[in-house]
Order: sequence, then structure tokens, then C-alpha cells
Amino acid sequence: MTSEFEQHLTLSSETLTPEEAARIAPYFSNTDRSVVALVNLPEVVKGALFSRYSRSTKGVRRLFLDEFFGKSELSLSENFQASETSQVLSQANEARAKAEAFYSRVLSDYGDDSVGELGGAHIAFQEVSQIAAKTIQDHRIGLAFLEKSSRYVPFDDKVNGQYRYYRDRNLCESQYGARVIQHLDGLFDAYATMLPRMIAYLEQTHPIDEIEFENAITGDVEKFARIADKEFLKSALFAYQSAARAQACDLLRCFLPMATLTNVGVWGNGRALEYMLLNLLADPFQENRVLGRAGAHELDTVIGPFIKRADDEKGKRLQEYLQGRRAVQRELVKKYLWNDERRTTNDERRMTNDERQKVTLNRFDADAVDVVVGAILFGASDLDKRTVMERVRKLAESDKAEIVRAYVGTRGNRRHKPGRAFEHARYEFDLLINIGEFRDLQRHRLVTPDRQAYTTAHGFDTNEQINAVPEIRDAYTKNMERADTLFREIAEEYPNEAQYLIPYGYRVRYNIELNLRELYHWCELRTTEQGHPDYRLTSQQMYYAVRDAQPLLVEGMTFVNLNPNPPMSRLRAEMRSAKKRMNGSST
Repeated sequence: MTSEFEQHLTLSSETLTPEEAARIAPYFSNTDRSVVALVNLPEVVKGALFSRYSRSTKGVRRLFLDEFFGKSELSLSENFQASETSQVLSQANEARAKAEAFYSRVLSDYGDDSVGELGGAHIAFQEVSQIAAKTIQDHRIGLAFLEKSSRYVPFDDKVNGQYRYYRDRNLCESQYGARVIQHLDGLFDAYATMLPRMIAYLEQTHPIDEIEFENAITGDVEKFARIADKEFLKSALFAYQSAARAQACDLLRCFLPMATLTNVGVWGNGRALEYMLLNLLADPFQENRVLGRAGAHELDTVIGPFIKRADDEKGKRLQEYLQGRRAVQRELVKKYLWNDERRTTNDERRMTNDERQKVTLNRFDADAVDVVVGAILFGASDLDKRTVMERVRKLAESDKAEIVRAYVGTRGNRRHKPGRAFEHARYEFDLLINIGEFRDLQRHRLVTPDRQAYTTAHGFDTNEQINAVPEIRDAYTKNMERADTLFREIAEEYPNEAQYLIPYGYRVRYNIELNLRELYHWCELRTTEQGHPDYRLTSQQMYYAVRDAQPLLVEGMTFVNLNPNPPMSRLRAEMRSAKKRMNGSST
């Protein structure tokens, strides 16, 4: 069965000896494929493993073997015997058989789909493209994700002499194949070459000797040049180097293409995983359809009864419905939106950051204040909602303001969020942001999102640091222009596959609708000083847009950081990590 999808998957870069594979076999659905599910592990181990997974270059099995297996506190024996392996697998198979019988009976007798939310699984999609990763993460309710970081893990390494990017078979075997490989190699060559150059630039412009560090043991704050204590000196140097490296990766991720391979760890309940698989199987990208097939195969060994409807007869009909709906949308756009005029001019494609509008508040509830005040009062009263709203509308504006302020109260930190009453006010934003930024902002669950296809039509972003180093600026401009030329040349013939060629620096249109409570979370989280400069600016603009429209409702949003992007933005976070290490070593 696996032959249907195995030949289409990117080969796993993990290498295990036969002995190592035997040792970990009880804990994974396979030992050699790039899609793998976790089995027979305590929940805390699975959570810790996936957490570490996002900041490692290793595959999930190699990481487990190197850093988790054999740890006494995990109760995973180094001396796991074959007889024990057989016993574990036998018990797991028996449990699955009982679960399948129960699940089938409940569905047959009661039609209770919610049973599918009572069981879950962890699955790792390894060495998949950014196209696939973002599609997997489109389905956020009931699922949790951790993706390989582009901040803490550089993408300049090779596996068997090749950079880590997805090689779409249709595209690579086409007449454009040689140019596609040349283009993608060129992007990674530039990224790898410019990474140490950017680190050097950051160290030159923010010299370590002038930066102050806090001693975790004594509490003293000293400039690096004056630190005498060896442990403090070592800790400060490590924090500085880590911050410079992370910031350089942040700044240069705009070179990386959508073909860049990543690892995505997923946990979800059965129903959410089933829906994710169903959508992958119905997706227009061949890579996603293959991953849907592979994911279903691996999860079948863990929670088979919960996901079997993703591709049974009903599932196939739903896949056809989704594909048909997508085709109808394209036809409706051709009929009602397109005309004979050229849709995007070269001037529009080359807009600078200052010339374009990054954030547009399209729509909001004009009566949001009344709606929120009504929701605040309703829960503590015994009146019907219509009566509550009639009385609210008669209140003076000063009274409404007093109610809102009293409800928000004194917030001690950004985790002290206003209550559910704030969920009754909604806002719709159009965001024209670079793809790297979209990857970060896509993680918010409580939004209604719509993303357009990846394209070069909206131009690309740059940043102050890239422009400050002529060598990096010239390499970036050259690679972005080549991406635009090649994309536009092949997009008509290969509209899906051409999107793999687009670097993160190009812009994408992202429309979101969210409620006021989620807006508090978004704007306060995404403007923290250690955040990426791109999404800090976007989130600040979102805050300003709502403040201009309805100032009372964001008056309590006191933890939005409206300061400009700090130099070496990751330094403070790295210093906190170093402080924890020093405190740990002193106990």
C-alpha cells in the first residue's frame, strides 16, 4: 500500500543503524519514512519531544534516540528486549482493535461524531515544503503544531550534497527543470553565503563591548568589556552570539523559497486529524495529496477508526465537492472580476514599503461599543438580550465608557485578557505582507482567514539591514528579480508548481476576520520587542486602525509595544535564557 505514496515523498534524511531502528520501533509507526506517527509514549514525552523538534535540525526519530531514549526519568529502557517489544506491540494492537469496534458501534448506533474528539495522536510530517506546511497548518481547530524554526535553525546545510528543498517532479522533469534547479540552488547559495556576512554586520553595528548584561547571581549590570567573572562572561558571550545568529536568520529568511523543506509536528484529536487529511487529499498540489495518503497510512496504525472516513466513499465524495467548489470559485473570478486590462503593472510590482498600504481595516461593527456593553451586562442580569440592548442604547456615552473600563479592570500583564464580552465585536483586515511574515501570523487560531495564491505580482519587501550591506542588497535584488521572471514565465502552464519558486520576501494578500478579544491577544503578543520586525509593524498598524475607529474598545490594550524595532531584538530574550542557565548552575 505504501508504494502508492512512498516514491513521491521526499526521502527521510535520518540515518539509523539496524540496531537503532530496532530500539525505537515500538515508539514510531515506521523507522524510515518522512511521515511518521508517534506510538506507545507518555504524553509528556511526546510533548517534550515535539517542543525540542522545532529547534533542531534532526528528524524526530534521531532526536528521540539521541536526547530522550534511555533517560531514566522517561521510563524508556536502554535494554528494551525483543520480547518486550513484541508485548508492547501486541497490547497496542489489542487496544486498537477494541477501540475500533467501540467507535464503529457508536457511529452505527448513535451517529455521534463527537466521539472522534476523545482520542488523539501525534504525527510528524518531515521534509515537506512550505507549501505543504502551510496547508497542513490551515486547519487549526482541534490541532496543535510545532514547525522547524527559521530563526533558531539555519537553512544552509546540505543532505547528500543537495540543499533542503522540495523538488516537484512535474516541474523538474519539464522543459524548465534545469532553470528551476539553478534558481533554487541560487537562492540557497545566496542565503548560505550571506548568513555569516549578516552576522558580522550585526556585530559591527552593535559591538558586544558596549552592551550591558545582567549577572544572574549578583544582579549587577555591567558592560561586557568590564565583566571579570568568568561564568558571567561566558554566559553573556553565548547570549550575544545566539541573538546575532537568530537576528541574522530572521533578516535573511526572505531569500528562502516556498520549496524550502521543513518539519511539522502535529497533535490533534481524531476528528480534526480526519478533516486535515481529507483536505490534503482534495488539495490541488500533488505534494499535499501524497502527504494526505501517507498521513492516513501512518495514523491508521495509531487511531485508524478515528480517521478512516477521510478517504472512504463518503470522504471521496466530500473531496470531490471541495475540488468542485474550488473550480467554481476560479470560474466566478474569471466571469466577474477579470477584464482585458493588465491586472498588475510593473510599477505596482515594484512598490516600496512606504508606498504601499500594508494594513487595511475593511470592515468593523459600527455599534461595537453597544454590543460589547450589552454582552458585559447580559451575563450578570436576568433580562433577555433584546431588553438589555434597548437599555444600553439609551445610556450616555460616559456610562458606556465606565462599564467597559470597569469590565477590563487593571491588567497586570498581557495574559490578563478581557472576558468573552469582547468576542462580540468583530474586525476584518486586509494584510499585504511578505510570505515570511504570513508564516508567523498564520499561527493564530481564532481568526477567519483567507489567503490568496503565492505570487510575485505584489512585489517584495526588503529591510534596513539588507540595504545597509551592498553585497547582500545586490544578491537579494538579483535573486528576487530572477524569481519574478521565472515565475511569470511558467505560472500559466504550471500555476501550482510555480509557487514553489517564490521566496519568502515576496508579498501575499491575507484577509482575516477576528474578534476584539483575539485582537488584544494578537496585537500585544506580536508587538513584543523580541518579535520579528515585519509582523511587529503590521500588528502596530492594526492597533492604530482600530484605535482611530473605536478608541474606547482598545483603551485597555495597554501591553501593545509601540516602540520602534530595537537593535538586536533577540538579545533580551537570550539574556533571560542565559540567566536561567546561570541560576541553574549555581544551585
